[in-house]
Amino acid sequence: MSNSRAMVKRIAAFAGLPLLSSLAPFLLLPYIARVGGEGTWNALAVGQAIGSLAAILVALGWTLSGPARVAGTSDPRLRRRLYAMSLLTRLAAFAVCIPVLAGVAALYGDGGHFWETFVMAAAQAAAGLSPAWYCIAIGNAGLIARYDVVPRIVGTIVCVPVLLATGLIILYPAAILVGGLLGTYFFTRRHSRRQDYAGLHAAPVLREIWALRAASGTTMAAAAYSATPILVVAAAALPSGLAVFVSAEKLFRVGLMAVGALGSSLQGWVAEIDSDHVKRRKFSLLCHTVLGLAGLAGFALLGPFVTQILFGTALAADFATCFWFGLAFLFISVNTSTGSHWLVPMGRIRAVFWSTVAGAAVGLPAMLALSISLQGAGGALGLAIGEFVVCAVQAIALLGLVRRDRRNPAGPATDGSTATNTVG
Repeated sequence: MSNSRAMVKRIAAFAGLPLLSSLAPFLLLPYIARVGGEGTWNALAVGQAIGSLAAILVALGWTLSGPARVAGTSDPRLRRRLYAMSLLTRLAAFAVCIPVLAGVAALYGDGGHFWETFVMAAAQAAAGLSPAWYCIAIGNAGLIARYDVVPRIVGTIVCVPVLLATGLIILYPAAILVGGLLGTYFFTRRHSRRQDYAGLHAAPVLREIWALRAASGTTMAAAAYSATPILVVAAAALPSGLAVFVSAEKLFRVGLMAVGALGSSLQGWVAEIDSDHVKRRKFSLLCHTVLGLAGLAGFALLGPFVTQILFGTALAADFATCFWFGLAFLFISVNTSTGSHWLVPMGRIRAVFWSTVAGAAVGLPAMLALSISLQGAGGALGLAIGEFVVCAVQAIALLGLVRRDRRNPAGPATDGSTATNTVG
């Protein structure tokens, strides 16, 4: 019973804190939708989409492989060394991304909305620098609250009166950007030491970036269809269709925070040393399936009504768009468990990578083609198709591992693609 209570508390802490972080800026969206108009609404959405892609590139796969690496050692010096290496590699990626984001914002942020698009993209990209993955790995939800959630909430609260007084919508993404960077700065200053960075010059940093290619490629392939629907729909649908699609996508992003939080709360626990891994993985899959089904029901039944209340009748999403987003939510929730909690700890990162490549290869063309004919609903349907493919490929990989283990009870095979704790 005590173990059950501890797990409930762990899930509540890791699920609730990121949701608070996402809901704080979400409270400003109804105001922005009505004051900024369709042009600003679409510009911020495009900035968020390209910034989300950049954030995954900046993270370099640490959110996927990092928790298992940290949870796999009890040496505090090695743990801090891993964080130091992760920070330097991610800072290098962030520096490369900024000019690229400016170029993409110039391409998409037409109609005088360049700065809204660019600053929102930079704010989202800075999320890749967050120490949240490390806090998850060491099982300390309080650190996420202090250094990730609170800075973003404070930045948003400070921004509110100024935004309402001036009507400068750009203050919204600027507050998110500053809050995120300050949180990372203060965490690093408090929880790492100077000697942790000894010898981490350009050569070992570049070697580590190369060593992270499997995990980074996996997360980037996943982002190709989970973070880019807005860009695809923007290229294929009418502005009015894009605006309605964006409204449903806003709810979808909030829902994905619950999936990510649940997955993160269980990720380190599943990989802990001397634990019943199979039992814990089955529990994680059950939790993610229940969450996915609840999300599907919520999107289908409440999505149109909620978007109408929040963003107005002109920008409200229809039932079809919300239903397909709900189905995509279900598949994402399931493959979060099969990927992060099953295949990755078993050393099958390449299986996860190829599942995401397959999903992107099917999902992206489906989004583009269906957006032309069905507008926003088509983009959501294409996303759901891609996520279904991911689930199917990962299920096939897991069945193959189960059959192999039955023939060879000595232990699960690995493909050698997991990163090891060889930093420094």
